[in-house]
Amino acid sequence: MRIRNKLLLAITVPVGLLILQILIVNVFIRELQNAVNFISSAHETIENSLAAGDLVSNLRDEAKKLPVSFMTDSSVQGDDVRPFRSAFERLEARMASIHKGVAGRSTIGSETTVQEAFDRLHSELEATEQSLSVDAVDMDTLLERAVYLDAALVTLSGALEELNRELRAELQNAVNREREIHNRPIIAGIAIGVLTVVMLLAFTWLVVDRNFVARLSDLSRSMLAIAGGDLRAHVPETKAKDEIAEMAKALTVFRDTAVEVEENNLRQVAEARQRLIDAIESIAEGFSLYDSDDRLVLSNRRYQDLVQPNTNEVLRTGILFEEVVQAAAGSGQILDAINREEEWKRDRLRRHKKPEGPFIQRHMPDRWIEVTEHKTSDGGTVAIYADVTHQKQSELALREAKRRAEEATEQVSRKNATLEGLSAQLSKYLSPQIYSSIFSGQQTVEIASKRKKLSVLFADIVGFTETADKLESEELTNLLNNYLTEMSKIALRNGATIDKYIGDEIMMFFGDPETLGVREDAVACVQTAIEMQLRGKELEREWRDLGIEKPLRMRIGINTGYCTVGNFGSEDRMDYTIIGNEVNLAARLQTLAEPGRIAIAHETFSLVRNQFDATEAEPRVVKGFEEPVRNYLVDLPSGNTRFIETIHTISSQGLRVTLETQKMSPDDRAEAIKEIKNLLSILNVNY
Repeated sequence: MRIRNKLLLAITVPVGLLILQILIVNVFIRELQNAVNFISSAHETIENSLAAGDLVSNLRDEAKKLPVSFMTDSSVQGDDVRPFRSAFERLEARMASIHKGVAGRSTIGSETTVQEAFDRLHSELEATEQSLSVDAVDMDTLLERAVYLDAALVTLSGALEELNRELRAELQNAVNREREIHNRPIIAGIAIGVLTVVMLLAFTWLVVDRNFVARLSDLSRSMLAIAGGDLRAHVPETKAKDEIAEMAKALTVFRDTAVEVEENNLRQVAEARQRLIDAIESIAEGFSLYDSDDRLVLSNRRYQDLVQPNTNEVLRTGILFEEVVQAAAGSGQILDAINREEEWKRDRLRRHKKPEGPFIQRHMPDRWIEVTEHKTSDGGTVAIYADVTHQKQSELALREAKRRAEEATEQVSRKNATLEGLSAQLSKYLSPQIYSSIFSGQQTVEIASKRKKLSVLFADIVGFTETADKLESEELTNLLNNYLTEMSKIALRNGATIDKYIGDEIMMFFGDPETLGVREDAVACVQTAIEMQLRGKELEREWRDLGIEKPLRMRIGINTGYCTVGNFGSEDRMDYTIIGNEVNLAARLQTLAEPGRIAIAHETFSLVRNQFDATEAEPRVVKGFEEPVRNYLVDLPSGNTRFIETIHTISSQGLRVTLETQKMSPDDRAEAIKEIKNLLSILNVNY
């Protein structure tokens, strides 16, 4: 039989007894509850009956007062019966409570009599009220009504007393019944409970303990033994055909399977260990594994060669790491351990207990070993010993090569600094455009030329030789350098290529090596000439302040045409310049111009006529040209300075200020105002 069926069968009897106990106790409790409810209702009904008797006595007194009232006042009206009516209403309420308390009880026979007596009283009361409502009531009528009312009240009082006696009898019976059945539920519950406990104990001893617990205990001991690793533990056998027997059979199968799996695992572990040993023996690095007690678990031959060289002794499994370190320190093969064995050993043990990353050991002779250690999850230590001699030698060679490269780089840097200084000095002798094109590789330094349409400008100071004869050499040098510097700034700002300085004469051209287009180059050339003339007028005032009496005025000639441009000279000395008739014409126009004026050729005028105003002058015959040359004089702007950059210059003893407002951004202007205010504050303090 299945265990479930046995348990269900064994539990059925106690459960049935328990249900029977509940049903019996429930019956007793209901009967007891009915008795208690009746007792409570009977008490309340008796109280109402007694109160109704008191009200009947009061009504009899009120009925007797009616004739007395007539004899006293000689008249009785409906209001004189009002106290009687009020007491009757209270009596009516009590009668309703009495009727409710005895309703449905067949044993109370006087309840009908009480109701009939009350109805009679009600009829007599209504008849009395009708009589009193008549205007003239005589004494006989009042006596008659008083007698009838009193008789009805006497009848009701007797009925109430009879009802009270019956209720008291019923109440006594109920109390006796309640006393009789009060202890029955407790006695029945105790009896059935004791019987249930006895049967449960019998079931526990006969079925649970002997049939289930003992067998399960034996089976549990076998299972614990197998779980603890004793795969040869005894499994209890049984002839029963229940779940415990099936569990025993399943445990037997599990034990046999576990034995087979264990044997298979042992074979696999042995094979895996051998494969692991073969694998670590095949690697080039030394490998070791120490357990949490720092005893050697596994290592390869390479590890022994690196930690104990020059010995054929095999490291035995279980050796302490401290013993290995002691042997390595005493071998004399580790350079760091020579003459400091104890200190090296302490440091090595510290690194082993708390690995901090790879570190290098240097062995004899010229051998470097990189040691990398890691802690395992069970507190052991895995170590890899790699021979990095080749890498270390390469690193040393690389360091030496790096040192030599740094020395070479330093030498190159010094030479570059020297070349930069020389190139900076050479740049002073070349036009910025030519200098940039040569050093950027855009132009080669070789004798070569090309034809290109350029705008050429010649500028010269009229009468400079006479003025120079009157000046000292230092003054002349300062004057000339000041003039050439100011004119060069204007030229370079407008994109000119300065060809050369010939004393006080300046030769420049536009369109090579950089060009904006023939028309734009011509416009830039004329614009430069105008700015040079205006700046020249400012310089005249400055020179006059310096004591130069005769004004120095400039004349400028411009021509546009095809020129030959390139490097001219020898292989050892060459010059980047332009040649051709168009260049000569620009020089001739410069000699034809009046001081302070700009003369331009017809080709140039045709290109800039929409940007500048010019007046055609009389054609002139110039040297080198057979036909008269058409020329134009450019009108210098007076009020309209749209194309001219405004330059303000202040020059005196100890003071020189040049302000170029057109080139200043809003931020530059704000900074300039700040600096000027600072200078004013300095002047005020010194003053």
